[in-house]
Amino acid sequence: MGWFKVDDQLAFHQKAVVAGNAAMGLWVRAGSWSCAQLTDGFIAKAMANAMANECDADALVLAGLWDEVEGGYQFHDWSEFQPSAEDEREKRKARSLAGKKGAAARWANKPDSKSHGKPHGKNMRSQCPDPDPDPLNTSSPTPSSQEEEKKPRKKPSTKIPDNWQPTEEHAKRARDKNLNVNELAEHFKLHAETHDRRAANWNSAFTMWITKAQPRQATAWG
Repeated sequence: MGWFKVDDQLAFHQKAVVAGNAAMGLWVRAGSWSCAQLTDGFIAKAMANAMANECDADALVLAGLWDEVEGGYQFHDWSEFQPSAEDEREKRKARSLAGKKGAAARWANKPDSKSHGKPHGKNMRSQCPDPDPDPLNTSSPTPSSQEEEKKPRKKPSTKIPDNWQPTEEHAKRARDKNLNVNELAEHFKLHAETHDRRAANWNSAFTMWITKAQPRQATAWG
């Protein structure tokens, strides 16, 4: 963790007095943020406005504590009083490496896990209950042969039978639409045979054919 350094004479420094208390609050907050984000004292205008109003930022510029630059503001003489971003990165890298080495050393010196006296292997597993089923496993168990027999079997799809003929219900539907059922049936069978169609229920398929057909014209089915 880095630190934003503040001079012990800041409280009544001429620039701080000119800027005012509200603007100095922005100055401290922005300095802390810059140290954390390693921006070397640059504060984007959007970030400054998020911390305070634009008048406070202008007050810091007028007091000589900030310089207005493209895209935001720059702390005046940042490098003279604060560590550079590059130096801070090196410090953080060193601290991280030291922490990893310390953790590795602690694990290396940890007593043997067998010293706690608890049984291992098969004995320990025998003392533990079976784990709960996986709550995320939504797959169904494999059905038994009896359950399979109870399920309704799906009727297989077949080619149109040679002896297939429209029913009286088909004829009625055709008449209601001013269609010739025999002509429709011929087109239907020819289409099914030509395109090697398969259906589980040819009567239902022909009903759909009639529904789609236009007077004196059978449209392509399927």
